[in-house]
Amino acid sequence: MELIRLKVEGFKKVHEIELDLADVNILVGANGSGKSSVLQSTHLGCCLIRQADRVDPMRTNTVSIEELDYLPTDDYKTLGHNSNWGNGTGSPSSNLSITFRKDDATEVTASCRIRSARNAGISVSGTVPVDASNLLRQKKKFFSAYIPGISGVPNKEERRSKKVIMKACSFGDSNVILRNALLLLKEENDQNISQIEEWLSRVIDPVSITVTHDDAQDLHIRCWISYQGLDRPIELAGTGFLQLIQIFCYVLLFNPGILLIDEPDIHLHPNVQEKLAGVLAEIARARKMKVLMTTHSPFIVRGAPVDAKVYWLQEGAKKSEDRSAVELAIGWGAFGKRAILISEDADVSFLRKIVSQWPEIERNVAFFPGNGFKNLPTPEQAKELHDSLGSKFKIIVHRDRDALTDDEVNQITGKYRDLGVDVWFPKGSDVESYFCFPQFVEWFLNCTLAEAQGHVASVLAQSAIPIRQQFDKQRASHNEEIHKQGGSPTNNDVWAAFQARELRGAKGKFVLGQLKNQIGQQVFAPDKILASKLNGQVAVDLKHMIEQVLAI
Repeated sequence: MELIRLKVEGFKKVHEIELDLADVNILVGANGSGKSSVLQSTHLGCCLIRQADRVDPMRTNTVSIEELDYLPTDDYKTLGHNSNWGNGTGSPSSNLSITFRKDDATEVTASCRIRSARNAGISVSGTVPVDASNLLRQKKKFFSAYIPGISGVPNKEERRSKKVIMKACSFGDSNVILRNALLLLKEENDQNISQIEEWLSRVIDPVSITVTHDDAQDLHIRCWISYQGLDRPIELAGTGFLQLIQIFCYVLLFNPGILLIDEPDIHLHPNVQEKLAGVLAEIARARKMKVLMTTHSPFIVRGAPVDAKVYWLQEGAKKSEDRSAVELAIGWGAFGKRAILISEDADVSFLRKIVSQWPEIERNVAFFPGNGFKNLPTPEQAKELHDSLGSKFKIIVHRDRDALTDDEVNQITGKYRDLGVDVWFPKGSDVESYFCFPQFVEWFLNCTLAEAQGHVASVLAQSAIPIRQQFDKQRASHNEEIHKQGGSPTNNDVWAAFQARELRGAKGKFVLGQLKNQIGQQVFAPDKILASKLNGQVAVDLKHMIEQVLAI
């Protein structure tokens, strides 16, 4: 029989999620989206089905906390979705359904309802068809194996019994007992260590693992890793090595029906992440095993085979299973967001600083830096991006106002808005201009408005020539872009109109640098501004625009 579907209900973040399974299955999404909840509920349910004396739809059976081979938390009553587990019929509970396809193409489903027992333990009820019992109800055979990640190993390990090893590993605590797990595998079959080494060689360079223990002479297990001509004890191996060894060790130790891996990318180089996804797919097919893993990494998704299932979770539910949209969203850093703000600036520090004034907006916006206005997406490209992401994100394009007239700004804005894309032009020449306005200087320096106006006026007067030269250069670019057929206003006319503005045609980036020199970099400098706590009143025009776009 083949495992083809999982359904989780009422567990932690998850209200209800059903997953059709391929050999490799990947859950992506922001922190708190329910990814780990799916893995933990699956492993807990599989352990309870196996460990309960019976699984009956009409009668409950209790598995004591001491007996359990896995429990995400000692405060297990809190594992319910939006309410604590109860201990009576009809009280809050969680449910796991596991569906298999038989050789004749018919399907059978095992289910497990989980809630608190009246005493210290977990109450289990449900159904396990006879056809599925051989897979799910073997006392000494785990159907699931769960790997929550690894954070290093202790310097020493005394030898433990197989029961202790299996229980610790089932709890996800293999880092404290990894030498024991490797020794157990070696003693059960000499080829097990060679198999782990072979899998490792497909992901990284060849690695040799030596693990020994003499019951008559050794107090602790001895384990070395040989890599690129160097021998070192396992405790000195990099965390990435340990992560890979742990994953492959679990495959052989449990020989599970489903391998659950939580964020395997954390300690691995992007190239290794891509290779790992491919190797796991090969292992899954060869061993008739399913792999279900969570990730924030585009490299894990990219390295997965074309038939892998990729699910995007949000707020405990499936948001999409469109792999191309998922890959784009990961690349744009947009999980958990509602809008992507594409900037023409390569350094978006000041833009981020502005948005950080408003936490509700900040939580909903992803930033994407650019390389000048000429490299911003065109209206058509921005629309294509919006559509390729499944219309799940608002696209906002940030373009500097520079030396554009109001009519030119409106012309550019209209082209984007005609295709459903919003564009934001700063009130001044650029984002940095907000930090050069006299009102901000007054607030930041705690000086009078007259003093702040004096600082700005002094910079504009002393740098009048380079400011005008930069302005004329920008006008040349604008004319080439907008007025190829002619009809542009003269530079002098545009310059004259800009003299009524706060910075009188000067670039904020330039003025900010001059203010730093004039006032003193120990007092007024970009790093000082970025480290400060703004008052929520900087660039409120951007705030109002995003609120309107997101209907906040």
